[in-house]
Amino acid sequence: MIDVGTVRVFRPDPSAAHASQQCGRAVFSIRSLSPTLSVITASGEIDATNGRELGRYVERHTAPATQLIVDLSEVSFFGSQGFSALHYISVSCTRIDVDWVIVPSGEVRRLLRICDPQGELPFAEGVDSARARVDRVTRRRQPASWAG
Repeated sequence: MIDVGTVRVFRPDPSAAHASQQCGRAVFSIRSLSPTLSVITASGEIDATNGRELGRYVERHTAPATQLIVDLSEVSFFGSQGFSALHYISVSCTRIDVDWVIVPSGEVRRLLRICDPQGELPFAEGVDSARARVDRVTRRRQPASWAG
């Protein structure tokens, strides 16, 4: 007998949408601030054992939103694999047209100064300023309406 089931592509299982995930010395979680804005939080240490999983966690939980804040303010160690995860997140968000921003900790900021000296990755100082930034980006991208 062949098992038949649902395969979810780019969308999380709705029953697990708000589940946190422990991965090595880090914990990933998600919460919705609005129907279009999600905040994914990582705390602990992001290193070679869990950097790739951070990127995958964000990709799995991004599809329902059009705006995303990746809150890394509670990250105590951020290795080069973490930067690779941020690059992966950037590509993933661009592919599905999601505006996003990073809220970095001191450790994340230190690595971004080294690996992203031109400041290509979007970041803000806190969740409130990150929310304002993604709102500004979204408003700028909306087409202008013409009268006449």
